[in-house]
Amino acid sequence: MPRHLRIPLAAALLPLVLTACGASASDNGSTSEGRDPDTLVVAAIPSENSTSLAQQYAPIVKLLEAETGKKVQMQKATSYAAVIEAQRAHKADVALYGPLSYVVAKDSGAGVKLAGALVAAKGGTPGYQSYGITRSGNKDIKSLADFKGRKVCFVDPTSTSGYLYPQSGLLKAGVKAGDYTKVMAGGHDASALSVASGDCDAGFAFDTMVDSDLIKQGKLKKGQLKTVWKSTEIPGSPAAVSTDLTASLQKKIVDAFETKANADYMESKGYCSGDGCKIDDNWGFVAVKDSAYDSVRAVCDATKDAQCKGGS
Repeated sequence: MPRHLRIPLAAALLPLVLTACGASASDNGSTSEGRDPDTLVVAAIPSENSTSLAQQYAPIVKLLEAETGKKVQMQKATSYAAVIEAQRAHKADVALYGPLSYVVAKDSGAGVKLAGALVAAKGGTPGYQSYGITRSGNKDIKSLADFKGRKVCFVDPTSTSGYLYPQSGLLKAGVKAGDYTKVMAGGHDASALSVASGDCDAGFAFDTMVDSDLIKQGKLKKGQLKTVWKSTEIPGSPAAVSTDLTASLQKKIVDAFETKANADYMESKGYCSGDGCKIDDNWGFVAVKDSAYDSVRAVCDATKDAQCKGGS
C-alpha cells in the first residue's frame, strides 16, 4: 500500500516533480458551478516498490479517462505535503493520500472529498497495521518498552504507520522521544532493511512490507525479522477529489473509485491484466466514510504531534 508520508507542511511549497508536461488544473476551464478542466491532474507519490508512476497507475488513468471523458495526467510529487498544497492551489484535481495526509488535508480546509480507500483483497476492509520490529536473534528486545536506549528506525515524520502510530505505541509503553536515538530511514523498505542489517536496533514499517513484500523481492529472508508490536488497525490509504470541481464531475470520479477502480473491473475492460491490475499489490478501492479516519485523529490528539496540524 501506498502508506508512506513525507515532509511536514512547513515544507509544503516544495515543487512537484511532473511526470508529463501539460496545463495545470487551474489553467483549464471553469463554470459558475465549478471547475470543469479538459485535463484531470492526479497527484501521487510512487511507492517504494515502483520505479514508474505512469506504469503503476496506468489502469487508473485509463479508467478515469473512460468514465469522465477527460484526458488524465499523472503528477509525481516529492511529498504528501506537496500533494496537499497542489490540491489546495487547484493544481491537482485528484490526490492519492496516506491516512494522515488525508486527515491533514481535510481538516486544514484544503477542499477535498473522499473518493474511496484501498483494500488488499476483494471483500476486505480498508486497513493495515504498523509493526515494531527487530532482528530475530535479538533477545534483548521483546516489546516496545525495550526500544529505550536503542537506535530506532522510523520512516519519516509524516508517515502514518512509520511514525505517528509508532509514537503513540511508544508513549503507551512508557518510552518518550528522548529515550532512544531516532533515525529517519525515508521509506518502509529502508526502515525494515536497516533493522535487518543492524544499522538500527529496532524500527517500524507497515505489515506487508515486513511479512511479504521484501521477502518476495529477495531482500529479506523469511524469519529474519521478528515483530514485537502491532498497532491498532489503521484505515486504508484514500483517494480524494477536489471539491471545487463541478458536482457532476466529482460524482463521476467518486463513482469510478468506489465501484470500478479494482483489479476485477479494470481487467474485464482490458485496461490491464493479471498483477498489472493491482495498485501497490492491492485489489483496489472501495467506498469509505470520513469517520473511518477518526482513529487517526484520535492518535493525533494523543501524541500531539506537530505533523497532525501540518507543523514543522
